[in-house]
Amino acid sequence: MKRYIQCGIFSSVILILVCSFLQACKSRLFVSQPVYQHPEIMELKEQQEVVIINSETYTIPPPWKGNRLTAPEFDYSDFRLIPVKYTHNGSKIYILNTAHQSLVSLLQAAEKEGVFLKVESAYRSETYQKSIFKRMLAKGRTFDDIVRYVAPPGYSQHVLGTAVDFFPSNWRFADKIDCTWLKENGRRFGFEETYPQFNPMKRPWEPWHWNFTGKNDEFVNLGK
Repeated sequence: MKRYIQCGIFSSVILILVCSFLQACKSRLFVSQPVYQHPEIMELKEQQEVVIINSETYTIPPPWKGNRLTAPEFDYSDFRLIPVKYTHNGSKIYILNTAHQSLVSLLQAAEKEGVFLKVESAYRSETYQKSIFKRMLAKGRTFDDIVRYVAPPGYSQHVLGTAVDFFPSNWRFADKIDCTWLKENGRRFGFEETYPQFNPMKRPWEPWHWNFTGKNDEFVNLGK
């Protein structure tokens, strides 16, 4: 009898050890499964570009995808105020120091020829760009609709501090003499139309949007 009892105890111990081993294996298997991801899935996630607005995550669509801009860390002293004489409604608008004098010279030259250009927008931080989307979303527009015409936060050339939008920043500008004058003279002052018709980025034409590149077609005395 004693021998049978010992055998029973021994069998019970073996059974407990086996069960514990199987439970441990099951636990490790359960924990490891969610961690593993197929390489193709990981690569797909790395390729995705998103922006978060009002706690909602939106995927960046073409043509913006792959064209995110990284602006340098600016200080207030890096900017100068555009003379309110040349801004729409006398607004206080700033542009990077390196582009300021060239812009003023361009505006003065246009004025001498009877073309009164007005700047509607220049430097816009990524935070400010995000606020534009928030306002539009609050009016009931969808992200996909907005992004067709407005660069997502982090993708707008305005974050570089060298781009300007002339008034009016809509399709009416293309029919104004202001647009014709810029096309004929903009490069003299180092400004280029970023999104011309049939541009390689396949962005909608923005005749009002010009960026300072510093590439002059001909010498311009910026001191005058």
